[in-house]
Amino acid sequence: SLVFFIGLPLILGILSKKVIINSKGKEWFNEKYRPFIGKVSIVALLITLVVLFSLNGNVLISNPDLLLIVTIPLLVGFLIVVGYNIITTKLFKLKYREAVITVIIGSSSHFEIAIATAVAMYGIGSYAALGTTMGLYDS
Repeated sequence: SLVFFIGLPLILGILSKKVIINSKGKEWFNEKYRPFIGKVSIVALLITLVVLFSLNGNVLISNPDLLLIVTIPLLVGFLIVVGYNIITTKLFKLKYREAVITVIIGSSSHFEIAIATAVAMYGIGSYAALGTTMGLYDS
């Protein structure tokens, strides 16, 4: 199942990019396909979240303390990473444009990969997959 949620999309993405660029060109790929597929991926992620919360949303409602247990370490980790990135960019005397990109990339949660891994390893109805969704709200 890990192959299904991570390997298959990776292979299909690489193949579709090659096929589209060969048939329509790189300009069409960047100007037409990428904006469209970006919207599709957001909708697919939202559908995944709806399914997860429909299966286990009652766990969060009946146990709000679980939100705190998950949120506090995520928030502390996020603040540490952002703080480290800000200090590092100042030490290296990066310009604002470079520093902002570094901080944004360094503090991203890679939520989509995390949720795909949790679903593949433990199933879509698992507490692990549900807990992974908390990373979305923290970043």
